[in-house]
Amino acid sequence: MRISTSLRTHPAVLAMPFIGLFFGYIFFTSTRHIEQLITLPWAVQAASYAVHAPVPMAAAAAAGLSAVEATRLKALGTWELGAAQPTWRIAVRPVLITVVTLSTLTAGVMAGGLWVVGVLPDLYVLQLMAIVVVLLTAHAVIGFVIGRRLHALYSAPLLSVAVFVGISFPLGTDAFWAHHISGSIEWVGFGEAYSPAMTVAVLLPTVCLALACVVLAGPSRVRIPSVGLSLVLAVGGLLGAYSITMDWRSMPPTSTGLAPVTCEGKRPEVCLPEAGADHLGDVQAELARMTGRLEAKGIVDRQPRRITDAAVADDPRIDTDGEDWTLALAPGDASQVLRENIAISVVGMPCEQPDWNVLHYNTLWAARTIGVENDYLAWLSRETKGFSQGQTKAQLLTETARVSKLPPQEQKAWYAQQLRSACRAGR
Repeated sequence: MRISTSLRTHPAVLAMPFIGLFFGYIFFTSTRHIEQLITLPWAVQAASYAVHAPVPMAAAAAAGLSAVEATRLKALGTWELGAAQPTWRIAVRPVLITVVTLSTLTAGVMAGGLWVVGVLPDLYVLQLMAIVVVLLTAHAVIGFVIGRRLHALYSAPLLSVAVFVGISFPLGTDAFWAHHISGSIEWVGFGEAYSPAMTVAVLLPTVCLALACVVLAGPSRVRIPSVGLSLVLAVGGLLGAYSITMDWRSMPPTSTGLAPVTCEGKRPEVCLPEAGADHLGDVQAELARMTGRLEAKGIVDRQPRRITDAAVADDPRIDTDGEDWTLALAPGDASQVLRENIAISVVGMPCEQPDWNVLHYNTLWAARTIGVENDYLAWLSRETKGFSQGQTKAQLLTETARVSKLPPQEQKAWYAQQLRSACRAGR
C-alpha cells in the first residue's frame, strides 16, 4: 500500500481534526490559570503542566485507532502478504502514522503551554516530548497487536477505555508508586526536569507490556514459550518500576538545580534565579537593610552570609537559621517580595508546638523592625478572620508600642522571653 493511500485511509489521520478540536478544548480549559501556577518562566514546567491532561487521552486514542487499523488491514487481506513481505514491515507504517499523528497533536498542546508562559523549548522539553512519543508508540503497538487478534469492533473501545483508566485511575489512589508508573506525565517545578529514575519508571511497564504483545503476535499459533516470555516481560517491567518507586512520595525525585542562578552583594549575598533577577540589586539592598535591623534588635544573632531564593536552593524549605538563609524572594521587585513573609520566616517555629497566639507578638515585632508592620497585620487579619481568634489588633499594637519604648537590652530580653512563653504555652 502506498504511503499516500495509507495517509488517506488511516483512522488516526481521519480522526485527527476531531481529536485536535478536543485537545484544543482541553488546552484552553486546563491552562486558564497557568500564569498563576508558573510564576517564573521554566520551559519544561510549562510543558509538563500543559500535556498532563492530554497524554492519557492521546494514549487511549493511539491504542484504539491502531486496533482499528490492524483489523482493517486484516479485512483487506494484507497479512496474507507475509510470504512476500515480513510481518513487521507491514505493521511499521500504520503504527508510525498513529504515533506521528497523535504526537503532533500532543506537541501542539505542549507548544501552546510554552507560548502562554512566554518561553522557548529547551533540551528538557525535548526530553519530555521523547518520553511522550515512546509512551504513545508502546500503546500503539499494544493496540495494533490486539486489533490483529480481536476485531476492532470490540477491542478498540474496550482497549481505549482500559488505557485511559489504567493511566488516570492510579492518580486518585493513595499508592504513590502507582502514580509514577501508570504512564502519566508528572508536573515538574521550576529548575527541575525528569530524572533518569523517573524516566525509567514511567516507561518501563508500558514498553515491556508492548514487547510482551509483540512476542505473542509473532507466531501464528500461541505457544507456551511465547506465553511464558511475554509474562516475564510484562510482570518484570511492572516489578522493575515498582522497585524503583516503592519509596517515593507524591512528589518524585526530579533532577533539580537546573535553572541558571545569579548572585549579587556581600553580607548578605543574595542569589536569585536568572529568570527573576531583574530587580536583584534592589532586593539585595533591601535585604541588607532588613537583616541589619534584625541583628540590631537581637531578633537574629548575626546577618546572614548568603540568602538564596527557595526556587534555586538545594533544599527549597524556608530556613533562616545560621549564616545561609533560604527565603521565597522571586519573582518581583523589592516592594513586592520583601513583605510579611520575611518577618514570618525569621521568627519561624522556635519549637515543635508553639502557641501561635503568643508568637504573634514576636512576628509583629519583627515586622515592625523591618518596616512591614501594616503588611503583617493585614495578613494576620485574613488568617484570624478579622482578629476574631486570639488577640485583638489593639492588644498587639499596644504591647509592641510599649516594648518600643524600652531600652535596647530590655527589648531583646522581652523578645527572648516571648519565644520561651510561646513554647511553654504550646505544650
